[in-house]
Amino acid sequence: MIRFRIGHRWKREPADPPHDSVALELDGVNLLPGAVEESLAETVPALVEAVAALYAGGRRLAQVSLAEAHLELVLRRSGADIELQVASLSRPARLLRPPLRVDAEELAEAARECGQDFLGELRRVAPRRLTKAHEQGLERALGQLEGAFHPPEELKPQPFTRRVAPPTLPGFGFALDDPDDVLRRSAREKGPALASLLCPGEVWLTLPERPVAWRALGPPFLTALELARQAADLARAVELGEPRFAFEPAGLRPELTLDLKTGQARLGGATFALSGEALVAAMYHLGQALAVALSERERALSSNPYLVELRDRCQEGLSHLRGAVQPPEESGAALARTVTSPGATRPLKVPGRLRRLRFQNLWEQRKLSDADQGRLMLGRQGLVYSSPRMACAFDRKGGKQLWRRAATHGVAASTDGYSLGASAVRICGFQGKGIGARWLHDHDGMRIGPVLLRQDGLLLTLSDDRVALAYNEMTGREMWRLAPPRTRRSHLGIQAHRALLATDSGYLYGLDLADGQVRFRVSASLPFLGPPVPWGRRFVAMLGQGSHFALLLADAHTGEAAWTYEMSLSLPSAPLPSGKRLYVAGELEGEGVLLCLDATGQTRWQRALHMGPGPFALARLPGGVLVTSALGAAARLTEEGEVEWRLGAAGEQLSRALPPVLSRGVVLVAGERVRAVDPDSGNVLAEVRAGAGLMALQADAQLNLYFLDELGTISAYKLVSHFAVVEN
Repeated sequence: MIRFRIGHRWKREPADPPHDSVALELDGVNLLPGAVEESLAETVPALVEAVAALYAGGRRLAQVSLAEAHLELVLRRSGADIELQVASLSRPARLLRPPLRVDAEELAEAARECGQDFLGELRRVAPRRLTKAHEQGLERALGQLEGAFHPPEELKPQPFTRRVAPPTLPGFGFALDDPDDVLRRSAREKGPALASLLCPGEVWLTLPERPVAWRALGPPFLTALELARQAADLARAVELGEPRFAFEPAGLRPELTLDLKTGQARLGGATFALSGEALVAAMYHLGQALAVALSERERALSSNPYLVELRDRCQEGLSHLRGAVQPPEESGAALARTVTSPGATRPLKVPGRLRRLRFQNLWEQRKLSDADQGRLMLGRQGLVYSSPRMACAFDRKGGKQLWRRAATHGVAASTDGYSLGASAVRICGFQGKGIGARWLHDHDGMRIGPVLLRQDGLLLTLSDDRVALAYNEMTGREMWRLAPPRTRRSHLGIQAHRALLATDSGYLYGLDLADGQVRFRVSASLPFLGPPVPWGRRFVAMLGQGSHFALLLADAHTGEAAWTYEMSLSLPSAPLPSGKRLYVAGELEGEGVLLCLDATGQTRWQRALHMGPGPFALARLPGGVLVTSALGAAARLTEEGEVEWRLGAAGEQLSRALPPVLSRGVVLVAGERVRAVDPDSGNVLAEVRAGAGLMALQADAQLNLYFLDELGTISAYKLVSHFAVVEN
């Protein structure tokens, strides 16, 4: 017997929209455990419409998301039957049980009864709680379920099998066994995203002298997704120098215990050599290899959002595998040599000494709202503009608008194209191009954004400028929130496995990124003025109120404060860590000053800048630091405080000091006239007039320039030629 069941609490406790439990029972067994607080106005119509699409709409696949329970119900038509799969995307990602086949007519009858009962009760108890679109869709689906079932003729599937061996030892191999051709047929029919990836198969771990040390049967995609998540946990343990780490690979027994100090591992009673770093790399390589194999089978799968998320997660994880991060006092010199701007590693290829650059106007975009509060960011897909109520992206070559998001209660956008938009009752999540939201949920009506941070499958932003929120980027479920007391303004940052929330009430909270638990709280005597700045395994934060300012250094894992340094500077810049040194620029008795501290909080030196009044901005250069002012003046100083070169003002003062940008071995100094400067000699290579209303400056890897002014105009300039002097 098949039956859909809906809880009754929503009738006694009306809510807008109603929330309650949803169950799909087969012979008394609930196939949807944990779905106890779902939005009925969204879930019930989605269930009925999914069954109707398979029963009378000619579709082969359908998918229903139960966001609060992190469950995905996948339905696949096979002749006169419908196959049911329930996938959990929480930890661990897995199929809750093997696929079940039910009679299509019985399932349609159960869905019809559920939809009719819900619609009747809703009209009686809580009229107008169902949106017009949902009500019309539900009525249309109920009408389709009234007819007879005539399964369409299906083409004979082309079975597909592929086995991929581990590329290295240790390594993970996988096999795809797709007798029903789910991968190709679902993608070509533009079927549901997750349902298109759930083909059967297996994943195994190969070690030296142990061809199959561990094996997991089931959809390889879910296994690879969970292993990628566990790889992030293991990488944190390695980075923090923990002695051991134990976990059940992909949530399957037996437990694997790693001794991270000796490089030994234990699995099911057997002991063997296995380092944590090698296992992390193997887990990430599995996700990448699986994404390649699925895309080779069907090209359309390369843009599947679930597969894109897995591929990006693995690429990001592999990019961080550079060994444990050491404190500044132990590895400061190494940090000073290696942490440079990406553009500095690829200078312009010229036959001699660079003397002159020439730029020409490429395109303009006008009338962007809230430019005085706007941000300009460079992402992989294009140029991203973000303001409190609107965000958009433009193609860097021609200025064509790629996407635009606007919302009444705030918009938050990240550099990689993810964005959130909030109204009084809804919050929507978007990824890159496309007019449709990837997900939507109820919202409490508070303003969000404009900052959006993305890390480990989470989207983090601020609500009402003070409450930290974390959403699952795939489903949109709110994973956690923190509302600090007695706070009007908060600053959010991420460092390794910690979310750091600094507040104007003088408290800084260190939260576990995965679950939002507060792991430490740092108390200070002054309000925090900005997000913490990473410095090795520590962070440094600026404190200030009125004419009193100070710097705080603390451990990012434990929150233990190392020192607090009180300054006599006014208008201090954001702190700039560089190796064993920390730089801060500000005003002292009306004159610009650069202050250098060491890792113990002692003053190394203090130098007058002779660049006019502040505020100032800092940027790291190899072997030194670059200081710029709101007047467009600039100076380069060595690590010992010696001035190597200095530039005068470049026109009227800007509203704030913009940090210099380093690209292709050229420094861009913001001012009324933006100047391209040789960082070694200080020679001006080019000038481009931007105006005194310049609000933001960016430069890409091709040394093309992008300006944002106070009128909401983005101007793009292309590097068209360069002139060099060749010396014999």
